[in-house]
This record gives sequence, C-alpha cells and structure tokens, in this order.
Amino acid sequence: MVEHVRWASKKGQDGRPLPDCWVTEEGYTVAICRLPSTRFVVTRPGASLPFAYLGNREEVVRIIQADMQAAAEEGACA
Repeated sequence: MVEHVRWASKKGQDGRPLPDCWVTEEGYTVAICRLPSTRFVVTRPGASLPFAYLGNREEVVRIIQADMQAAAEEGACA
C-alpha cells in the first residue's frame, strides 16, 4: 500500500496551474469546492465525476489510499 500520497498543482491546457486543484502521482484529481462549507473533491484517474467530498487533507489521503488498496485487491481477484 502507498505510504504517502504526493500531489502537485494541476495544470490547464495552457500550462498554467489551476487554482485550488491538484493531481496525485497516481492520477487522482483533488480540488477545493466551496459550497456552504469548504470541501475537498476527489476524482479517480480517468473518471469525470468525483467519488468523494471530504473535509480535510488527511481524509483525502486516507480515501485515496483506501481506493487504491480496493482497486489492487479487485485486480488480484480478477
């Protein structure tokens, strides 16, 4: 299992960093969504819709690690 989830600024098509948006080395997109309260929105690699809305960075790291672990286990069973 991945110990650390590293993320960097996500860049738009013009090469400029997108505000409040990051991408992990594994391809997950994380963005800040300011609804009534601030949430981190997480989208799986290759997906167009988020699968998680979380309250802080620690939760983001945990959900990405858990999602990668589940995907690895699912792949091992196939």
